[in-house]
Amino acid sequence: MNQTSLFKTVVRVLIVFWVCVSPGWAGEDEGTETSTAPEIEYLPVKPKLIVNLDGRRHYLRADIQLLIEDEENLERIRKNLPLIRHTLIMHFSNLPMQKVADISQREQLRESALNAIRKVLDRYSDSYGLKDIFFTEFLVQ
Repeated sequence: MNQTSLFKTVVRVLIVFWVCVSPGWAGEDEGTETSTAPEIEYLPVKPKLIVNLDGRRHYLRADIQLLIEDEENLERIRKNLPLIRHTLIMHFSNLPMQKVADISQREQLRESALNAIRKVLDRYSDSYGLKDIFFTEFLVQ
């Protein structure tokens, strides 16, 4: 193999390499944004919720996380955390022990709490961006 052939081969390999690793090889321009899924954040409701259940001899302790889409929604909803805490405390207070006994009842409680939060946020602000809530700790005694 002479020098000219070697040079042409090296140039071809470099061109192929450059095409494969450059941002535009897959049809993307360097300066354009690609469409991505919306950013999500988890916002803890702090401190833990502790409420008396019906009969005053039992209580519920729960850690709750709010699933929020996009940064601007996060800040708006963060400003309303006292309102959200109040809503959750009132929603969970004086529940009969039987309403939180099994998984399906806890799931119903989670869904009804999400609806209560959305309703109160829409009343005072906007619930847009609040996607879901999750119990990360759930203790009944």
